[in-house]
Amino acid sequence: MAERKNLTITQVKEIQKVGDKQIPKLSFTAKDGDKELSYFTFKTSLFELIKEGQTINADVETSTREYDGNTYTDRRIVQIYVDGQPVIGKGGGSYRGKSPEELELSAKSYALSYAKDLAVAQVIPLDKITDQADTFYKWLKGNGNKPILNKKEDEAWAEIASPAKEEVTPTGKKVQNITELKGLMAKHKIGTHEVYEILSIKGFLELTDLDEAWAKIKEAKGIK
Repeated sequence: MAERKNLTITQVKEIQKVGDKQIPKLSFTAKDGDKELSYFTFKTSLFELIKEGQTINADVETSTREYDGNTYTDRRIVQIYVDGQPVIGKGGGSYRGKSPEELELSAKSYALSYAKDLAVAQVIPLDKITDQADTFYKWLKGNGNKPILNKKEDEAWAEIASPAKEEVTPTGKKVQNITELKGLMAKHKIGTHEVYEILSIKGFLELTDLDEAWAKIKEAKGIK
């Protein structure tokens, strides 16, 4: 049975051809928490996502085998997820996930959106948007500390999530729990612009069913 793990790749070996059928095999080492272990995959559609320095969200099948009186552990990568979506489809075909460049742009875009929301909520001054976005981006990438706000984070998000900040007129029944929805977005690091694209809306006050909206967001982002 496969187990979902976040792995930070530290070294990638050359592709090998194994067995009578010369099946391509890519082996690599990666950190799983504080442990650095060996992994491999035969899924050629996953090869391009396995790059040194990258962190991947993957399904790992672990098994043991005996050879010459020794026990060996095999850790086989059978699936990788990009933005919550599996790279390999149900039929075995490859889903073309975002490239590393696209993922980089997405992270920067989310960081800027977060900083702009903070400025709108008057948590940070307008001239600090770029600095705050850079700080948050580094934290998202694991290369910096979480941004320190001049208010408690929960109070800051309460202000950001306030329906009063919306400048559009409701087009249907007003959702009473927009604050809750934005709190869930913050928890799962989902940017406002992403939600607008997923739900095909221009503002949160267009929503008429919070539960339906969150269900669509979870499905699009692969949230369990």
